[in-house]
Amino acid sequence: MKIPLLGRFLPALGLSLLGCAEGPRTLTVEVVPGHEATAFQEDPPVARIEVTATAAEGDVTVSAAAAPGGELDFGEIPAERAYTFDVRGLDAGGAIVVRGRSAAGIYLAAVTGDVLPLFAQRTGRWARPPGELAASRVGAPGAALAERYLILTGGAAAEGAAAGGVDPARLDAYDLAAWGGSASSGALPRAARSLVVRGDLLLTLDGEGASWTDVAAGQSAEASLPEGLGSFAEVAGGRTVEASDGRSFVVGATRAGAAAGAAGAPSDKVLVVGEDGALSVAKLRHARAGAAAVWVEGLGLVVAGGSADGEGLELLGDGATEFSPRPFPPDASEGAGAAITGPGEIALVGGVQGGAAVPTRRIAPGCAATCAAVEVEGAALTAAIGGVAAFALPGGRILAVGSEAGEDGLTRSFIVDVAAAQVEELPLREPRRGAAVVPAPNGTLAVLGGVHADRTPALTIETFFPE
Repeated sequence: MKIPLLGRFLPALGLSLLGCAEGPRTLTVEVVPGHEATAFQEDPPVARIEVTATAAEGDVTVSAAAAPGGELDFGEIPAERAYTFDVRGLDAGGAIVVRGRSAAGIYLAAVTGDVLPLFAQRTGRWARPPGELAASRVGAPGAALAERYLILTGGAAAEGAAAGGVDPARLDAYDLAAWGGSASSGALPRAARSLVVRGDLLLTLDGEGASWTDVAAGQSAEASLPEGLGSFAEVAGGRTVEASDGRSFVVGATRAGAAAGAAGAPSDKVLVVGEDGALSVAKLRHARAGAAAVWVEGLGLVVAGGSADGEGLELLGDGATEFSPRPFPPDASEGAGAAITGPGEIALVGGVQGGAAVPTRRIAPGCAATCAAVEVEGAALTAAIGGVAAFALPGGRILAVGSEAGEDGLTRSFIVDVAAAQVEELPLREPRRGAAVVPAPNGTLAVLGGVHADRTPALTIETFFPE
């Protein structure tokens, strides 16, 4: 199973390449606004564009600047090198109002044609880069693959002609270098409910088993069930949490529970995927559903909420195989997201309990005695939002993306400023439900997939630049 990705280079500014087989040639760099065609003209308009190219080794950095529509002259740089490009658009007062970043490791000598497009977007809002997915999915897991692609697989196919007959085991990808989408010519071994990525390797899990697939080579192999796990159904559908030491955790307790109409989903198992791909299991003291999970440097994996009986928080320390409950009161809320807001502190954002929204709460997961969550008045989401994915932003802020409580809940996003006790909704460019949110390899956050209110597929990608 190979993934033939569409190359969609858009029609620039000037970059002379040394070391090409035919001798030096000029590659044109074009900064493009994607589907938001007037992004550079919005108030305040962009008065100056700066582009910096940095070699992977860090020993070559070149920059150029010009007014919109002008020419950027980088001079001559080696073509047989891989670069990352950063774009900044400044207004007349010098404030940055537009940002963009390419995928890492763009090998200039391999660029097809004479144009290299770089997408840039307004800061502080969602924007749609060029191109779109070949098909959309509802409730599908998403991930970043090979430091270049955003992928969707599994889930339910969106209605409409553009998605008719989509195999749920097919892989749909969006290329952050070529700015376009494509679909795999073959199917993965199973329709994934959870995903783990290791370079070009993809671990897919469903209720029947798990498989490793080398996406580049098109080869797959079944993963053996690790000791301590009765079946992969105990964790399939759980959110994947990445640790700084290279491990990944598929947390079964994060799956939706009764509050989302998924009775019987509680789990006390976590699948641990080592940096080398080895599988093992860690066990929670209490089975949970709709719990929040986050990796906290220096502490370990934190799992909070999702149980009316157990302690409000459990911690898996470094080297541990079982979680250690911390003395927080029980927390039966489901669907909150967790993000780090400061040293030794996290915030739980969103979630639903009794059909109502849950307040934003600050928690010190390292607490050992007399522990309690602290409600942040004024920072609660403005609706009952479940399935929240929370991402830490500079300044102690959090980007929270989740779904309205209910069968057809829209995907909604919010900026939560815990320190200032404020919340602001950031509407998506295309209202949709059932979308996935993925940290993209170029440093942005991406929303992909889902369906519009009329149930037609949402094919565009939406990205948020967090800086």
